[in-house]
Amino acid sequence: MNNQSAETESLLHELEIYAVVSSNGRFQYVSSNSLELTGYKNDELIGKSIKNFIHQEDLFLIESYFFNEHHLYPCSFRFQSRTIDYIWFEASVEFIKSTLKQTNQEIILKMRPLNKPVFTPLGPARIMKERKLPLLDLKKISGDMILEDLPTPLLLTLKGEICYANKSFQDLIGADTKHQLVGHPIYEFIEASFHEIVKTRIERLHEGEKIGIIEQTWKRFDGSVINVEVTTALTAFKGEYAEMIVLTDISSKRNFQKILQKSRERYQRLIDNSIDMIGVIHQDRWVFVNEAGIRLFQAEDYHQLMGKNIFQDLHPKDHTSMRTSLKSILEGKLEVDVSNQSWLIDSEKILYTEMVFIPTTYFGEKAVQVILRDISERKKTEELMLRSEKLSIAGQLAAGIAHEIRNPLTAIKGFLQMMKPDFTSHQQYFDIVFSELNRIELILSELLMLAKPQETKFIRRNIVSLLQDVAMLLETQANMKSVYIEQVHEDFTLEVDCDENQLKQVFINLFKNAIDAMPEGGKVSVYTKRNNNKMIIEVRDEGEGISSELMERIGEPFLTTKEKGNGLGLMITYKIIEEHGGNILIDSELGKGTTFFVEMPIHT
Repeated sequence: MNNQSAETESLLHELEIYAVVSSNGRFQYVSSNSLELTGYKNDELIGKSIKNFIHQEDLFLIESYFFNEHHLYPCSFRFQSRTIDYIWFEASVEFIKSTLKQTNQEIILKMRPLNKPVFTPLGPARIMKERKLPLLDLKKISGDMILEDLPTPLLLTLKGEICYANKSFQDLIGADTKHQLVGHPIYEFIEASFHEIVKTRIERLHEGEKIGIIEQTWKRFDGSVINVEVTTALTAFKGEYAEMIVLTDISSKRNFQKILQKSRERYQRLIDNSIDMIGVIHQDRWVFVNEAGIRLFQAEDYHQLMGKNIFQDLHPKDHTSMRTSLKSILEGKLEVDVSNQSWLIDSEKILYTEMVFIPTTYFGEKAVQVILRDISERKKTEELMLRSEKLSIAGQLAAGIAHEIRNPLTAIKGFLQMMKPDFTSHQQYFDIVFSELNRIELILSELLMLAKPQETKFIRRNIVSLLQDVAMLLETQANMKSVYIEQVHEDFTLEVDCDENQLKQVFINLFKNAIDAMPEGGKVSVYTKRNNNKMIIEVRDEGEGISSELMERIGEPFLTTKEKGNGLGLMITYKIIEEHGGNILIDSELGKGTTFFVEMPIHT
């Protein structure tokens, strides 16, 4: 007897699928017997949402069942298998919660198929004996006003054949008399797709099992259908074991669920097809992102972002503002908040976004829904417009200065040249005066370059050769300041279409800035390399570096860190590179130095 019981328990275990479902409804673990019962290997289910396999009509039942942690009965639902359309499963759940930290709860599912034979150690006779079920008399039932006038539809069946139905059931099904019901099989009133599961439930009930609540579709006499929730228990009738069936009409609820489901589907389509990223943040982690979000963050797939801490990619300067916005929404201080932030996508790209924060819930807990819009192009355009305005203002100023100063300056230099022979005893003062006048002329020349368009003549030029010419030109100045210019070129064949004089002016400015940044001496490193259809020229110094505040303003007119600088050199450098279809990036660290990255298109 014990051996038989052990074999039965073993068989029961084999017929149950054990699964662990995360708080967002995805399988985290599935027992290996899933292949036998569903046609899917367990690794084919792990990571996928359970909703993808549940029958559309059972989705709301599953959701409400998961949210309720006090389960008196198991839940029955249809699960889509690989080999057939749907298998009926009966499931019970348990919840896992961490007592050490606030984490999302996980759900343990024990799923038993209902369309396969199930064995139990207790036979029906023993079960009935232990329950000591009361014997009911049909005449007594018919005359009992309590059962007859019960507002809940109720019927008794013997192996599926109706032997009693109360008034509520008669009204629910639309029968004129009880004779239209008694003696008829219940299958006449149940939609055909449920017949097999009803037979299985009756068999299991007579084998002594306790079966759970199930939703079914029944047919009325007028041909219309109703959705009902069915609860079944075993009782005794005329000395036989009978099924007592209690129905609850959920048609209105189901219709509402269908409307809600359609609304959900429309909302889901809007989310899926949105050009903006839509996501949900819970406990500082992404718990949902749409397809646009995966593309925006250049993730390989959905799982690469799910569960990832949002601060991992967020620029450190935006951490405080992000925490403030999230806190304001979660604490109910704000209904909506909008802010801009930047994200470090990789070592070469910064993503600028505008984010809208609104409150939401995630499995009953407070969360924040966000809408992210990529404003990188907009920000770049705004910066270009701002720089253009600055250049325009500087140009207008330059034109005025050049016109008002150059003519009197020429006269001053001419008269000083004439006076110079008469003041031989003060020769050193004349040298200083002429040096400063020459410096003024140089500034005026740079201003004029901004003031009027320069005639550009593009020719094909080897960039390595051009850089070597510039290095040779400044070699003497570098030696005087104990600075060594090192050049490393990966490809000596890199060519660019450029105005040679203007491009030389760019690298003269960059080399001179690097030399001036190291008054105590050091090394200027120049690197060139190919990057797809672009060339990158790096000019790196070992100076004191540039602060983050000044980094954001580099390229503005008259902004300089040099004692005798005018801030026009870099402004002209940016202008020339932009006219050549290139770009300049800067990386600097205080105490370690600065690197200028010049990107230019390669001639092909």
